[in-house]
Amino acid sequence: MRKVDPASVRHDFDAFASERRSHFVRLEGVLKGTPHEKRDLSILAETTLHSTYVAFEVFLSDLLLAYMNRDFSTYQATLQTDIQRLVQSKLGVGASSMTKLDAPKHIKIQHLENLVDPTGWNLTFKSVALLQTKFAAWVSPAHGAGVAGLVPSDTKLIDTARAIRNFTAHKSDGSKQIMNNMLLTVSTGACPNSSLLRGNHEIHDVGAYLKSASGGQRRVVTYIERLRSIAATL
Repeated sequence: MRKVDPASVRHDFDAFASERRSHFVRLEGVLKGTPHEKRDLSILAETTLHSTYVAFEVFLSDLLLAYMNRDFSTYQATLQTDIQRLVQSKLGVGASSMTKLDAPKHIKIQHLENLVDPTGWNLTFKSVALLQTKFAAWVSPAHGAGVAGLVPSDTKLIDTARAIRNFTAHKSDGSKQIMNNMLLTVSTGACPNSSLLRGNHEIHDVGAYLKSASGGQRRVVTYIERLRSIAATL
């Protein structure tokens, strides 16, 4: 049975993120000296990070499925426990003890997708903590080690990038407040995220924040490179 290669999933995201960075740099050069350079660059920075983070969300969903496709045992055990708990709540311990899951040892990727995501949407996670919880329940420890071992600076980066993505998509007061709170805590001490901290004033134009240079390069580029480096470890 052909199985999905997690390495290919990582490669596809890395290629996409690299292309988005190159696209940003090319257009930055084209915009230089034009009448609306500053505003156009802000919009470009905002849309570039948004598309890159959406691709990162797809990457996480695809990686989860790829690992489950490699080893179905952890998800099968979790599913068995969930089914027995449900039966016990409705019919009692006796019925639960007689309920057994008859699942194949190996499962085709198409069947797996229908099983874990019957609505046909990509799996998404509101925080790294929820991502780690899902990986622990569905993915074998050997395959899920990268997600389980995410360090605080990587967790902060992912959750902050998600908050920026949500504000870019919704422009609501609530999403802006969450984003600004995350930008105050994205870095603690010396860490790879230090150039991403906002100042004392709240960010209202996230594109302007992203296009600003800090730590030797524009923040949008730093976000892209950090997401690439994190993805490579998962």
